[in-house]
Amino acid sequence: MKRIPALHSWIANLPPDIREAVAQRMHHRHYGDGEAVYVLGEEGHELYVVESGRVRSCNYTLSGKEIQYIVFQAGDCFGELSLIDGLCRVHSAYAQGPTDLLVLHKRDFETLYAEYHEITVEINKLLSRRLRLAHTVVDDATALSMNDRLVRLLARLGYSVGEEDEHGVSVLEGFTHEHLARLLASTREGISRELKQLEEVGLIQRSYGKILIPDIAALIDSCDSLIGAEPIVPDYHH
Repeated sequence: MKRIPALHSWIANLPPDIREAVAQRMHHRHYGDGEAVYVLGEEGHELYVVESGRVRSCNYTLSGKEIQYIVFQAGDCFGELSLIDGLCRVHSAYAQGPTDLLVLHKRDFETLYAEYHEITVEINKLLSRRLRLAHTVVDDATALSMNDRLVRLLARLGYSVGEEDEHGVSVLEGFTHEHLARLLASTREGISRELKQLEEVGLIQRSYGKILIPDIAALIDSCDSLIGAEPIVPDYHH
């Protein structure tokens, strides 16, 4: 898997003077745990950068089951689609823990977008990378078993947000069975069974709310996958 720094940011790679021009038009906003940043169907008048905390992007089935797409971390940008195409929000976004965002209003975004072609270039890169990620998720869901999908999800999380301990083990914190189930459109019980099987064959360990991956490469080698380009993941260690 290929790690991409600032994969979810169109601001980070702008020239310093343009980054400053964007920053000058942004303002701070605080959200409490579980507070909605926006909800499905709303008109979009703002885009956001996570300054601290996290934001989960999700949707729901008619029966109320939550499907989680992504958790945005510090430095990530989101909410730009509605500003570009003028359509309503297609997901809901909620703060996960106390969260501070930088907010850019549509009128300021349009001014900057028209003035600096570099912004267009970086947004095109961001949207292209997200499309690659979406293709990966769709391919996995279409062709792979739940066990293989879970393995590939854990590997992506390990490369992306896992912290290595002194023994080189990748440690995932905060990913409960319920959380993983939402990311895979599964059930808590189903994920529990799959995690137990992975633990029994030594591919993962579980301890005090953590998932430990001794060898991510071995974990990936244990599952099936589709032939194609190297999967990409956001790099939050950069």
